[in-house]
Formats: sequence, structure tokens, C-alpha cells
Amino acid sequence: MTKATHIWVVNDGKPGHFNQSLGLLEALQRKMPNLTWQVVPIMHVWQAFSYVWKQKQTKSLPKFIVSAGHHTHVTLLILAKILRVPAIVLMKPSLPLSWFDLCIIPEHDVPLARHNIIESIGPLNRMQPAKKLADSKLILIGGPSKHFAWNDEQVFTQVENIIQQDHRHSIIATSRRTPLKTITLLKVLANVTVVLATETDSNWLPDMLAKTKNCWVTQDSMSMIYEALTAGCCVKLLALPYHDKNRLILGVEKLQAAGYLGAVTASVVKLAEADRCAGIIQQRFL
Repeated sequence: MTKATHIWVVNDGKPGHFNQSLGLLEALQRKMPNLTWQVVPIMHVWQAFSYVWKQKQTKSLPKFIVSAGHHTHVTLLILAKILRVPAIVLMKPSLPLSWFDLCIIPEHDVPLARHNIIESIGPLNRMQPAKKLADSKLILIGGPSKHFAWNDEQVFTQVENIIQQDHRHSIIATSRRTPLKTITLLKVLANVTVVLATETDSNWLPDMLAKTKNCWVTQDSMSMIYEALTAGCCVKLLALPYHDKNRLILGVEKLQAAGYLGAVTASVVKLAEADRCAGIIQQRFL
């Protein structure tokens, strides 16, 4: 029997960060079915030594440790140092790059060209494409952010135009940032189902995107844009005015220039960054 490969993932309790780690681990598991992992909480130095000692008794030690989120950095590095295993971070870290064995950094963060850096198109995610339902559509609504000027009526008008162009039933999914006023306006539309973020679990969006053919996303929702692209959807944006031309705006413009956004469904350009990065990690560390 092939011995299992075990990984630790440091979790800061934020679903978005944890899903990035899960995206990488699930991609690795598709390549290595014997791969297992366990979730490790953020801890202080003395807790880390105690945790490692207990884990040594069960022999469930990792080949490497991975995390996303600034608050995970110290725990990640301490545990990796104690165990003498690679530390992999899925973001542009707030600590020196040289402290990590590998940094997977989205291209909109403009990473340096270094041996321990992989530039990814957007953050990693768990999405996987499946057989698309004919003429299926999903509209993903974000909310106010520091980069964009949210306008309830502007978002509503764009969604209304989409509905009027195609009278078939539409599903509109909100996020935890979506204002109540926006939700109230959207619920007035005919032949739509508005799904609130509080009504879904962590598997709802991956399952929906996997089988959805056409997807519209408000421009503020960067993570959902990359998730929809990874799921193989034809992705179009609901425009919002932005405060200044920051790295996120430039990232969207780069996606548009590369043909990822607004493509005809027959020639959708798909992303598979978790699988690509998993292949590199398998070669380097496993």
C-alpha cells in the first residue's frame, strides 16, 4: 500500500483564505489520491512546540505546511522551522519573501521574479468545471468596497437589462457585502430567484458555477470573477465606477485584454491555476 502524503494547512478562520488553501490541496489530491491534510489553528510559539510534540506521537507529520492570510504567517513559519519542512504561502506575504520556501502570488500584486515565487492569474480557488446546463445563467452580486463606488440603482439597471434580453429564469446570488437596498430591488424582478449568502453553504457556489454556462459578476467581486473563470463559465462584468486605477482594476483590464472576459461561450478561455501550481509543488516538494 502506498504511504499517504500528509499536509498541514494553517487556518485564520476566514473562509476566503481557507478556500484558497483547499483549492491547492484538492488539486494536489487529484494528482495524488493518497494525499491527506489537517487544519491547524493560529498559535503562539510555545503552543506550536506543544502541538508538534503531540503530533509526533501520532506520526501525522506534514511534508509541507501551507496557508493564506497575513495572520497565518508567523504560525506557518514557526511550525515549518520546528519541523524543518517547506512553508508555502498563497499570497504576497507581509514578511520578507526569502523567509518562505514558496510564495504563490496573484499577478495583480506584481510579484518579483524569484526562484521561490509562482505568479498566478488571480488567487487559487476550489472551482472545477462540469457539464454545463444549456442556457443556464447566474448573476453574482457583490457590495461596497474601498476600491469601487457602489450604486444600487446602477447595479439593478444592469441586472434588469440582462433579464429583459432573455426571459428565461435567472438565479441571482448575493454576497455578505450586498446592501439590503440592492437585495430589495432585485427581489422585485420577475422570473428570478434571489439566493442570499446566508442561505448557502460552502459547496453551493462551486456546484452552481460548475454547471452554469453564462455568468455575470459585479466588478468589485474579484474572487468570484476568478472562480467563475476557473469553473469554465462565460464571464461578463457588471460595471461599477472605481475610485482610482489600482492594481485590481489593472488586473481586470489584463483579463479582458487576454480574452478571459466576455468571450463567446464556444471559445471560453478557462483558468486552472490551482492544478498548474499543484503540479509545480508536486515536482519540487513531493
